[in-house]
Amino acid sequence: LSTPKEGLIITLFAFTCYSSIVLLEYFGLIPYMVFFKLTPYLYKDSQYVITTTLVVGLVFFSIFLTGKSFARGLKQRSAELAQAKKKLEWSNKLEEEVKLQTQELKKSKDQLSILYQISRSISSTLELDNILKVILDFSVKISGANRGSVMLLDEKKNVFFIKAAYNLSEKIIREITFAKDENTIGWVVKNKKPLYIKDLEQDKRFSKKEGIDYKLKQLLMVPIIIEGEVKGVINLDNNTSFTTDTINLLKSFSEQVAVAINNARLYQKIQDSYFEIVKALAQAIEAKDPYTHGHSARVMEYAVSIAQKLGLPEEEIELLRYAAILHDIGKIGVRGIILNNPDGLTNEEYDEIKKHAAIGENIVQPIELLQPIRPLIRHHHEWYNGKGYPYGLSGENIPLGARILAIADAYDAMKSDRPYRRALTEETAIQELKRGSGTQFDSKIVEIFLEILKQNLSEDGPLTN
Repeated sequence: LSTPKEGLIITLFAFTCYSSIVLLEYFGLIPYMVFFKLTPYLYKDSQYVITTTLVVGLVFFSIFLTGKSFARGLKQRSAELAQAKKKLEWSNKLEEEVKLQTQELKKSKDQLSILYQISRSISSTLELDNILKVILDFSVKISGANRGSVMLLDEKKNVFFIKAAYNLSEKIIREITFAKDENTIGWVVKNKKPLYIKDLEQDKRFSKKEGIDYKLKQLLMVPIIIEGEVKGVINLDNNTSFTTDTINLLKSFSEQVAVAINNARLYQKIQDSYFEIVKALAQAIEAKDPYTHGHSARVMEYAVSIAQKLGLPEEEIELLRYAAILHDIGKIGVRGIILNNPDGLTNEEYDEIKKHAAIGENIVQPIELLQPIRPLIRHHHEWYNGKGYPYGLSGENIPLGARILAIADAYDAMKSDRPYRRALTEETAIQELKRGSGTQFDSKIVEIFLEILKQNLSEDGPLTN
């Protein structure tokens, strides 16, 4: 029943129909319907007819009231069920919403965690090559790219070149460069935002260079912006699509990359300036002793070649450069007449010469950056058998850098003119190194240095080239 009024109408209609049949039977207007087979005479009794009609009416009315109450309860229950359904739907919707929000929060947490880890990695070093390697490894890992590169701007030539690469051929690394306004690089430089090309063959912004097989399908380029200008680009290519989340994460990452690269470049500029000052100090020494002109620079090249052959870390090689340039700085404290004596040295003069190692260490002692090279300057005249100076150290008690310097220094000294003798020939100098192997010099380092000399002589050029 939709409303009580409709229920009442139906009840009255049923009662009217029944009453009409009874009355019509009573007056003989219709045949007797034989409702009561055992007492057929009752339908002619007026009192019985009236009583029956009233009782039936009461029954119908009772049914109406019961139905009305039932309908009201049913309607209320339906309303409650509808409300419960709404609440359940809202609850399910809320649950879905919470689930989505949880997934978004987890994704954001994961991205922040990744950015934090990578930030720690790139901020732990100021070496540009190391930073670029970390940048590229991370970019390839989170994007799932097949290949990638980091291009930096050569500000003198105004072109972008590949500085770090993943899964690229040597030919591409060597030959691919782009001007600031050329190709897809030009678009990224102009717009200063990521560029994602889903079909390179159909994109007018991309044009192939002749003779280069790119094998590219899709390309993602993320700019590295330093001081408002695009100074680098992260390039990634893939056979499948890059997601929006990946692009946004790389965009956020590129902002940290820009800071790290800028810091590395500033550090390198400071290092270069510092090294120029150190070289100027070395030249001041050589001005006092013209026979040693260029000696420190050559010793540095020999020492670096040995260190690279030994596979020493770049940090140690850098320190060795400084130590080689400054190894004789203590000669500033030695009288010029002794340094340029053409007749050989007396014992007293030789003792004064031997002080230059300790003097050199004292000169660099106040300089914080040069603290690691103090032992190298102090011990570069120690002998492997313990008969050198100033402390008579032997074997591996002598710092490795000092053992390398000892050989580089001795070789260049033998190959240079001195006030008391002419330069030795290459063959004689090599024989002297062999003769001093195991006594004056570390035999393993001598062997490595002789290999370097042999290789450079076979290439028809001196080592210093």
